[in-house]
Amino acid sequence: MSMLRIAVALTLALTTFAQAQSSSKGGAKVRFLAERVPAGLGDVELLAEEIRSSPFSLPINNLSDPQDAPARAFSVVPQGKTSSLVNITLPEEGKNFIAMLVPAAKDYQAIVMADNDPNFKPGDVYFYNHANKPVLGYVGTAKFTLAPRKGTTLRPKGAREEGFYDVGFGVKEKEGNRAISTTRWPVEKQIRSYVFFFVNPSTQRLDFRAVDEFVPPEEP
Repeated sequence: MSMLRIAVALTLALTTFAQAQSSSKGGAKVRFLAERVPAGLGDVELLAEEIRSSPFSLPINNLSDPQDAPARAFSVVPQGKTSSLVNITLPEEGKNFIAMLVPAAKDYQAIVMADNDPNFKPGDVYFYNHANKPVLGYVGTAKFTLAPRKGTTLRPKGAREEGFYDVGFGVKEKEGNRAISTTRWPVEKQIRSYVFFFVNPSTQRLDFRAVDEFVPPEEP
């Protein structure tokens, strides 16, 4: 083999290796939603080895803008620091993800799902129970029961003709089920929602918070 062909072959091999490394280390985007944020946390960064993302704030009332993942496995750290708030490993397949951060014994636990998860479509609701007791509820005629530290996706059913769902949440107590909220939700075909159940630190009673996300309709 001539020196020219050897040089070309080596260049192609190195290019392929570099592309593979680049593909394995990044290329994915993640949007974040935190159930709560500690006071004084400030901005955070995504860190993988020596690669840091631009700083951004963890939102609690909406999803963040898409952040470039520095690798398929990375940490969320306070800006300028290396101490991890949570370690995240993305699935091997896919490019766009949602990471929900819920408080854990140490900092956060991450719940990661694909942005286009077929089990979480527009109109659906994702519930996560961060309380210490089972919760139950209904959206229209669709019902759920959720143990502590568990999440589930619900497809609402049984909307009223007026264009809304009857919605109710409760908690399982030793004495029996106790209602915590009854309300109505409008039917929104392009909205999917995230609902966190938790113990309110101010009242020490079970509470919840809902976050809505608009999902643009798919182009024909």
